[in-house]
Amino acid sequence: MDLTTIALVALLTLGLLGADAVVNAGSVEVEVTIAPKIENISIDKEALTAEFENQLHAINSTPSVFPRLEARARREQGVGMALAEAINARNVAYSLRHELGYRPDYIRLALFSEDGGVRGLVSGYSHLLGNFSRVISRDPGEALMAFVQRCAFWGDTQLAPYSSSLYLLDRHKSDDELTEVVRLVDNAKSLLPPTPTSFDRSLFDNLLGLVALFRQDIRSARTAFDNAIKSDPANPVPVLNAAFTDLQFGDFRKAIDRLERLMITAPPKDAVLRGTAYMTWGAALMGLRDLPAANSMLSLAHEINPNSSSTLSLWGEEKRLEGNPAAAEQLEYQAMHETAAFENYGELAALYFHHAVAGGEQVIRSKFSNPAIVHLH
Repeated sequence: MDLTTIALVALLTLGLLGADAVVNAGSVEVEVTIAPKIENISIDKEALTAEFENQLHAINSTPSVFPRLEARARREQGVGMALAEAINARNVAYSLRHELGYRPDYIRLALFSEDGGVRGLVSGYSHLLGNFSRVISRDPGEALMAFVQRCAFWGDTQLAPYSSSLYLLDRHKSDDELTEVVRLVDNAKSLLPPTPTSFDRSLFDNLLGLVALFRQDIRSARTAFDNAIKSDPANPVPVLNAAFTDLQFGDFRKAIDRLERLMITAPPKDAVLRGTAYMTWGAALMGLRDLPAANSMLSLAHEINPNSSSTLSLWGEEKRLEGNPAAAEQLEYQAMHETAAFENYGELAALYFHHAVAGGEQVIRSKFSNPAIVHLH
């Protein structure tokens, strides 16, 4: 290869490395190694890597309004790095990538044996928290894959503490074991700078509000959602959740005022969020017994997000209040039909709970949720 060709390839590699940095933003590189002297492990490195990577993917797959982390094994190189390796310039490429200011998030699990037991060294780098490292011991009788999953979860709390908290909230929505969610959220909030506004603090306060709803503490929930709004007035999620708590208190006019202000000043572009806003507005109108207006609002919510089972079911309740049981039954049938579709995001109270239309009620769990993806053909 002559000097001109080498120079052209180097320039192309530099450009592709820059492109890789853009394309792979928001992703994390994954690596798993096994010490050669570990006994009683009959599974290969590739299988363990896949399990570790799959667990990271599962944690970060909770439906969220906000972008999530993508885990990928280090064998899945970018185009620029692959080209650099083809011309035996991998180390140069790493240096160039560093000069470009691109330092990817990465996580590494190294399994080793110590004192007769299996340990896992979880280490890596997060652009949020910097370098991290911890040795985790395998519990007596713990299955190897369960141990690998536990290591992956701890690592994810360092890479993406918000996604980890959201995953844990969704995972424990049925058993109310939410103490660990609060611990994770409080720890993440303690690392944030004390600025008056903070997008991240808004996200975490919103999760604390959801935890309070699961604990039937409506007052603390509304306070947490109001704090989230103060931390980031541009975040529509806590506005929707605060309006939900207004319904629980019977403050229907307050809920409508919140939602009206949101839809005038900063209407969400996301159709699911807009549909949730109009559904909540419709519930508030039902609370005020303005059934014609509620019917129109719920019709609009359904038009914006036709797959929402919660909207259809609430609309059925409105029809029943109108004295139209046939229409109510039809809407409930449609609601059950749509349970195979995406329902709502993990940050929204409307995913987990039923909208109160009487006020002064206990928080009631929704009978709808996001479906598991199952194909039997």
